[in-house]
Amino acid sequence: YTAGYRYNFSTGRLVQTGVFSVSSIPKGASIFLDGSPTGLTTPSLVKNVFPGEHELIASKDGYSSWRKLLSIQSRETTFADDIVLFQNGDPTPRRETDILAVTINPQGTRAAFAKTKGQWTEIWILSLSDDSEILVSRLPVGVDASVRLGWLEAGTVLSTTSESNGVSLRSLVHADDGSAMEPIVSDIVLSSVADHVAVSRAHGATNDILAYVPSGDYDESFAPNGMIQLEDVSRRRLILIQPTGGDQPILLNAEASFWQWEPNGTRLLYTDGFDLHVYDASSHTDETVTRLSSPVTWVAWYPGHSYVLYAQNDAIFATELDRRGERNVTRLAEGADIRAFAPSGNGTKLWFFGTVNGKSGLFERRLGK
Repeated sequence: YTAGYRYNFSTGRLVQTGVFSVSSIPKGASIFLDGSPTGLTTPSLVKNVFPGEHELIASKDGYSSWRKLLSIQSRETTFADDIVLFQNGDPTPRRETDILAVTINPQGTRAAFAKTKGQWTEIWILSLSDDSEILVSRLPVGVDASVRLGWLEAGTVLSTTSESNGVSLRSLVHADDGSAMEPIVSDIVLSSVADHVAVSRAHGATNDILAYVPSGDYDESFAPNGMIQLEDVSRRRLILIQPTGGDQPILLNAEASFWQWEPNGTRLLYTDGFDLHVYDASSHTDETVTRLSSPVTWVAWYPGHSYVLYAQNDAIFATELDRRGERNVTRLAEGADIRAFAPSGNGTKLWFFGTVNGKSGLFERRLGK
């Protein structure tokens, strides 16, 4: 008995058992095994479990529950140590406003949005911590449909792009004070060659060609570990290139309507509109997380845990990346016309732009304490 042997009445044999190690955020969730309470709460070891497949449940009042079928092997420990239970609740309005274009930086600290006021389209930066805001620019009404907003330099620089009389105008501003800044200088050179674009690195008066990519209108954006990331906005494609080129320089060439790098990591979350993917730059693997029947309107990483968030037009969801058994999916918020969103840095809040109960603007949803 002390060595972990138990008599299995269903098989009539003496078997050596295994262990479940269960932990969750928040702590104190009740643990159920095969539908029966264990009397334990997270974090705990569930000992003396017969080998085979078992249903494990973590449940806490006021939070979403978690369940999964996991296998136990004799004399081994099976870990369920990254369980996130999201607090139940409804979103509350933070700011009611009609929006034309919107984005929230991955850190969940600032939002940028364009709205119409009189004869102008105004672009604002809003601090999510104290509601302070900065007017970045004013554009004549009529260019609003083509305004694009994005974040650079770890969410501290706002990029705005608009079209006027067929001319594309791009500007960069500091998110702290809205002051204009010079274009970010890059040593990457893009040159059209026949029906391709040559991607080169400048070395003085010469350029070293790293790769050839299909013809397109590319913007260079951030990627970790020195990788070169090109975004073809019109075709909604994302291309990753080895920083040193080589025989197989292109790491990823995929349709990507929305994407985000894992904070301080090497995994890229992206969607082609219906499939949700995670590309791991360290192992060069591309995993399909889920396939959806309606379009994805935004994606984001949930901080500190192996969970990702995605929005469709009417709801925001969280899904775990643990591929064992069926993935747990939690509906976090409901509404209409849901667009940009981001969790706070500690994962306790979720901010999003959309329409809830007939009101449009910025909303806050409490995810934890």
